[in-house]
Amino acid sequence: MPPPPDRPEISALATAALDAALEAIPAPAVVVRAPASILLANARARTLLAADRERVMEVLRAPPAADARTPARFAVEGHPGHALVVLPDLDGDARHRVQVISRRWGLTPRQAAVLARVAQGDTNRTVASRLGCSEKTIELHVSALLAKTRCTSRSHLVATFWTDPCDGARTAAALR
Repeated sequence: MPPPPDRPEISALATAALDAALEAIPAPAVVVRAPASILLANARARTLLAADRERVMEVLRAPPAADARTPARFAVEGHPGHALVVLPDLDGDARHRVQVISRRWGLTPRQAAVLARVAQGDTNRTVASRLGCSEKTIELHVSALLAKTRCTSRSHLVATFWTDPCDGARTAAALR
């Protein structure tokens, strides 16, 4: 819901909070207006944009696909055409995270495979197709992941995955 017009400090506070939230995402992340107009970007995204703006814009404009190079897009409720986009893993960090977090959270190999796909923004249908099982099976794995991590939603699980430092300093439970 947009702030009331007579309360400009709310808009400034919301922008500052969004900037802080973007910086907490340990991957390049941007807020975009369709198709690829960048409204806000975290430091990692700004660095990536400075190094290879053309490639980033190409990735943002590309249609969704079922691969790890597709950005994870999260719609902004109440603002059609806007999305939070976490750009794809460019340096293998997701693979490392899955290995470390799987051990820490006590995941089965299949749960780790599901988590890796969910963290990249794949839908249950896409994960099922890529892992060769039913969508219902993926739903069960996602439910088990939510229970093991005490996350309250899929987006909470993804945020926890990407914000867990993977250096042993904290666990998923410490993030709540």
